[in-house]
Amino acid sequence: MTGPEHVQEAERLLRLARLSEKSSASSAAGAARVAGAQAHALLALVAAQAAPAAPPAAQAVTVYRVSCEYSPFPLGLYANPEAGRAHCEALVSGEYLADTALFFDWIEDEDEPLWELVVRVGDKAEKPTGYTVTAVVAEADYDPEADA
Repeated sequence: MTGPEHVQEAERLLRLARLSEKSSASSAAGAARVAGAQAHALLALVAAQAAPAAPPAAQAVTVYRVSCEYSPFPLGLYANPEAGRAHCEALVSGEYLADTALFFDWIEDEDEPLWELVVRVGDKAEKPTGYTVTAVVAEADYDPEADA
């Protein structure tokens, strides 16, 4: 039985139990019906708790794409910009010997949600690395008007 079917059966048994009280039927039969109604009500509650929750309404999500100007493919997608930046810094660190002093800086683009990684090696001047982190909005639904 489903949860709603258990509720219907519990209600039916309670109606019969009330009729038993008003008629000359035994009180044992009425008590048995009340106990059955309680059991079905409990099973309805268990079924309701076991049912999967309704999925949340779809909404747009922002992800952070790691890219390199030398690669045609994104290097990763992250839930926050810090994770994307850490990925880029690890990639650049792998390009140098372990004991090389690297100093990272992120330059934010004024026109779009994009950050570019620059590195200073030792006491030399900063230079671009080609690595970027870009905020990208993944829309929840298709909007045909957006293509126009």
